Amino acid sequence: SEFGAFMEYEAMRDKHDYMGQFGVETNADIARTLAMFGGFAEGLQLFASFAMLMNFPRQNKMKGMGQIVSWSVRDESLHCEGIIKLYHAFNKETGAVTPQVANDIVECCRTVVEMEDKFIDLAFEMGPVNGMVAEDIKQYIRFIADWRLRQLHLPELFGVKENPLPWLQSLLSGVEHANFFEARATEYSKAATKGSWHGAEGVWGSFDALMKKRQEETEA
Repeated sequence: SEFGAFMEYEAMRDKHDYMGQFGVETNADIARTLAMFGGFAEGLQLFASFAMLMNFPRQNKMKGMGQIVSWSVRDESLHCEGIIKLYHAFNKETGAVTPQVANDIVECCRTVVEMEDKFIDLAFEMGPVNGMVAEDIKQYIRFIADWRLRQLHLPELFGVKENPLPWLQSLLSGVEHANFFEARATEYSKAATKGSWHGAEGVWGSFDALMKKRQEETEA
């Protein structure tokens, strides 16, 4: 399987196994898990791959893939921002982020960057590609890591103040064109955000009704 092939590479398997160590048994565990998955999994690990992939449309190659990646970047950025907001709200309610937990989270970030370095070396094991070398990506993920630590209100680790890949920001923030080869914006439409969370017809009311229906079907 594709997953089996993925797990044959030590650098990729190590990332998978490391994420499996996080749990939700205590409030401290939950805080660490939110920071790890929001800040450093969706918010950091994926961005090394995004940068490597977006180098191709930068060279006028694989433009359709580049459009798909730009959508993915927007999705993952929203996931990251949402989970970090949840992390702060959870900490405000529970006080779970003690100095020790904060130190643990910073060390999680350091570990993720070290593992990402190995993944980047694997991706570039046959040498650089046109317009990019492994060191570019390593500096970029350190820039992203410090950004995520700031968002988590934690001390920075790497001191990378400027984006080492300014062309990437312009590619992701520029005007997109329809379908994969013409111009279609990737912003979410307003229609998709209409509605209410509350009330009988809202999201939670509909969810409760669905759960009740499933329970009745199970008991029947």
